[in-house]
Amino acid sequence: MAREQLGICAEANLHASYLLFNALEGQEAILRQKLARIPLLLARLAEHFSEAQLTGVVAIGANYWDSVYPGARPRGLQAFPFAGNDHLALAEVWADLLIVVRSDRLDVNYIACQQICQLLKPDVDLLEQLQGFRYLDGRDLTGFIDSPQNPKGSRKRQLTLVDPLAQPVFAAGSYLHFQRWHYDLLHWQQLEVSQQEEIMGINKIEGTLLPPPRLLANSHALSSRRGDEQNQPLLLMQNMPFAGQNNHGVISVCYAAEPDSFTRQFGYQLGYQTTSQLSLQQPANQYDLFFDYCHADLCAAFFAPSLSFLEMACRPNVI
Repeated sequence: MAREQLGICAEANLHASYLLFNALEGQEAILRQKLARIPLLLARLAEHFSEAQLTGVVAIGANYWDSVYPGARPRGLQAFPFAGNDHLALAEVWADLLIVVRSDRLDVNYIACQQICQLLKPDVDLLEQLQGFRYLDGRDLTGFIDSPQNPKGSRKRQLTLVDPLAQPVFAAGSYLHFQRWHYDLLHWQQLEVSQQEEIMGINKIEGTLLPPPRLLANSHALSSRRGDEQNQPLLLMQNMPFAGQNNHGVISVCYAAEPDSFTRQFGYQLGYQTTSQLSLQQPANQYDLFFDYCHADLCAAFFAPSLSFLEMACRPNVI
C-alpha cells in the first residue's frame, strides 16, 4: 500500500517554512535520488526533536514534472489555472519544487531547511524562502478563525489523497496549490465587526456560519462552498499567516485528491459559475467579497507524490 507524505494530513503546527526552488537543467537523475532522501532527512530530525512534531511535504511543479519523472504524469496536473486573472492580478511563479516544513519549534524548522538546502544546493536555485506562524488560537490576521470548514478525521484523507483505484501509480499523492496573499488590513480594520462578518460569512468569535439573511451568497464562507451551505469545500487548507514591517497576509497551501477540485472551488470564488467559463476569461461576477481586501502575488501548482512513488522513482526503469 502506498504511503502518503506525513505533512499532508498532519495537524496544525506553530511554524511553517516554505522553500521554492528552480532545478538546474540536466540534473534530473540526481534530483530524483535527492527528493527521495528528503522525507528520510525529515523523519530523522522528527525522531531527534520528537516534541517539535516535525513534518514536511515534497512537491513537484506542474511544469517540471515531465522533466524529472518522464515515465508517468498525474492525471489532470496542470499549471496554476488562474494566472493573469484581471480581478486578482494573479501571477504564477515558475517554481520547479516546493518543500514545506512544519513544526512547533522555529529552530527545528531552521535546521531542517538548512539541511534540505545543503542537500539540494548544487542542483537547484533557491527562489524564495518564506515563513509562516500560527496566530492566536488558529486565527487569520483578520481576526477570524482560519478555515473553520476544514475536513476532520477520515474525511481529511478522503479529500486529499489520490484513490488507488483511480490512479494506482499515484495513490496517496495529492494535488497541491500554493498562494501568497497580501492583506489590506488598514481598510479591513476600519470596518465594523458586523460588516467584517458579512464579508466573511461567519461569526467572528465562534467561526459558525451566519444565519440568513446575513449570510450573503458571495461571502467568503459561502463562496468556498460554491454558493450553497450544504456543499462541503473540496480542499484541505493549510494556511499560515506571515507578517513583516510593511506587508502581512497568509500563505495558503491547498491539497486535493482530484485534479479539478481547486479549479471548481477557487473558480467559483472568482465569480465563474461553471467550469466552461474558465477558459473564456470572462469578467468575474459575484466574486468572493473578501477579495476586495487582499491580493495574491505568488501562485503555483504542484503534485506531492507518495513516499512510495519517490522511492520507486529512484530505481531504473520503474517509473
